Amino acid sequence: MIKSIIAGGMLLILFGCSSVSVTTDYDPALDFNKYKTFAVFKDAVQGSFLENAPLIKARVLDAVEKSLSDKGMLETEMDKADLIVYPFAGTKEKMNITDWGYSYGRYWRGNPYGRNIDVNSYTEASLVLDLVDNKSDELIWRGVGIGTINPNKSPEERTKAIDEAVSKILGKFPPSK
Repeated sequence: MIKSIIAGGMLLILFGCSSVSVTTDYDPALDFNKYKTFAVFKDAVQGSFLENAPLIKARVLDAVEKSLSDKGMLETEMDKADLIVYPFAGTKEKMNITDWGYSYGRYWRGNPYGRNIDVNSYTEASLVLDLVDNKSDELIWRGVGIGTINPNKSPEERTKAIDEAVSKILGKFPPSK
């Protein structure tokens, strides 16, 4: 429980120092021009680390609202919206191992001294934004941002990093034909 709270609290402190890798998926035959209004699902999303980090969740929700509003979409109530946005986040512990080969000791005599291996552990976070057609209840677009967590950010830097990550993810919505 404590580990998930810490991981959730650290989630999306990410994306600041490293670049965010973004992928999207959607039905290319769908006419996205018909979607004019949206609502962000603010209730609990089961399994999302955002549920353990209310300050981070609030920043993500605000960033989604701002990004879609900047695109000319109007925010409205859930029952009246064309699209519902469902945010979901998760973390994964990762390890990077680099084997530099053999190195020679302080007193080189032509014999290998030992292997030179670097091991780095880090936490990778993913933010998924699902856009669902409110009438058909069908997923129409998914954007995923993946980046590395940087736990040394101030609250202002976290907000800026989250805004940039969400903007980058939603920058690919609506998809161009």
